[in-house]
Amino acid sequence: MKIFLIGYRCTGKTTVGRMLAEQLESEFMDTDQYICQKTGMTIHQIVESSGWEKFRDLEKKALFSVQHIMEDMVVATGGGIVLDQDNRNFIRSKGRCIWLDADVRTIAHRMANDPATRDSRPCLSENSSISDEISAMLNKRKPLYKKTADIKIFVKTYSPEQIVTMIIRRLG
Repeated sequence: MKIFLIGYRCTGKTTVGRMLAEQLESEFMDTDQYICQKTGMTIHQIVESSGWEKFRDLEKKALFSVQHIMEDMVVATGGGIVLDQDNRNFIRSKGRCIWLDADVRTIAHRMANDPATRDSRPCLSENSSISDEISAMLNKRKPLYKKTADIKIFVKTYSPEQIVTMIIRRLG
């Protein structure tokens, strides 16, 4: 089975995904890391040099590459992967989808304390505070996360270990 983790930046998709894959003895893939390894660039560098459209194209290719992998796999996706209808359809048709959700304050706090986000990920909007940016993006993306997910977990009060246990239990 393929399990896709969706949700906004810093909701724990990579951390939880690695742990979940280990627990399930599955392969693990992070689409953002896959793109960076393939291009030799950070997401910020890709967006800076080629724009968001190019990044979203690379993101789709990374996601669709898992259809050729026969093994069970946990896939941590980029926060904006749900913006593309083809991506949402692919995720829904190829496995189970877990939405890791968090509130604006939790995300902003985690982003401020995550060097990977600070150093390699570009801002998504111009001239906004980080909280305003997160709020605007969540308003746009939450309906798409909801349409795509089989299971939603609000991560604020749980450790990654607890989240993995919840996912395994809820997947049955």
